[in-house]
Amino acid sequence: MNDLTIVDIARLAGVSVSTVSRVINKHPDVNTQTADKVQKIIEEHDYVPNNSARNLKRESMKAVAVIVKGFSNPFFTAMLGIIQQELEQSGYTMLLTQVETDKDEVSAAISLCKEKKPRGLIFMGGNFTHTPEKLAMLDVPYVMLTFTMHWDVDRNTFSSVTVDDYTAGYNVARILAESGHSKLAVIGSNANDVSISHLRVEGFCQYIKDAGLDFGNSQIAYAGEFSYEAGYNAAKTLLEKSEFTGIFCISDILALGAVRALYDAGISVPDEISVIGFDGIDEGRFHIPSLASMYQPDRDMAYETVRILLNNIRSGAKHRHLVFDAEFYKGESFAPCKDV
Repeated sequence: MNDLTIVDIARLAGVSVSTVSRVINKHPDVNTQTADKVQKIIEEHDYVPNNSARNLKRESMKAVAVIVKGFSNPFFTAMLGIIQQELEQSGYTMLLTQVETDKDEVSAAISLCKEKKPRGLIFMGGNFTHTPEKLAMLDVPYVMLTFTMHWDVDRNTFSSVTVDDYTAGYNVARILAESGHSKLAVIGSNANDVSISHLRVEGFCQYIKDAGLDFGNSQIAYAGEFSYEAGYNAAKTLLEKSEFTGIFCISDILALGAVRALYDAGISVPDEISVIGFDGIDEGRFHIPSLASMYQPDRDMAYETVRILLNNIRSGAKHRHLVFDAEFYKGESFAPCKDV
């Protein structure tokens, strides 16, 4: 990562340092052409102004940045609590940053590293498709929690802690099919998704293919975001275009929205349609009916993430890639198909 200064930006733009400063601070006395030129250079080099050297020095001593993508997902809540607790017990401060689902989490991390100088990074949620060149701009150790990168990225350059999402999705379809459900549906996040939800849908569909069950595009709906309302609307879409007795939602928050949509449509869960989610959030256990779900060991995953990162920061320990199994919790929203 190149730590450009305001002097470097001024030199590249062919203007004075004071002009760059005025552009950064949005003063109106810079002509539009010059301002656009300076701003373009700032964006090309991911330059972040250093507004407080004293604070930067203090924060750089013992800070870990946590970049959360999809902050509305309650699955992250318990893990964040454990991460903060473990970091504080080790003398580190947690710097929490939220990234919207349609934004680039690595670009956000690059900017944060320049501004706050953390000792390490934890990514919670993200995409698989960042290039090795872009990841190389991160000059501190980092752990990807709940996801990892594609295999064409050198896995000796980062760590990851995740579950086997593909196998978990495969097992959901198997559980439904072995319980007599031959007409299945799935709610994913986005048709062009390149994250963990893609693996869950892919595994689910692969079992259906292996089992020779009928399945088509009308049995897949995409929520677009992780929210109760998105799950509700996706379930309504499925009801309008297909028939099914079992539905898999790639997160619990989507599943709870789907259950409500089925209830509003006069459909009994699980007597008429079984619903299975993914994550194992507390809201699912206390919902009526309690939500069947593939449970992730969130607390163990959070603990191991901090342990791996701190070992790497302190001693340069080798990067590790831990894969946990997701376990099926039956709940009350799942039952064998009564048509069998």
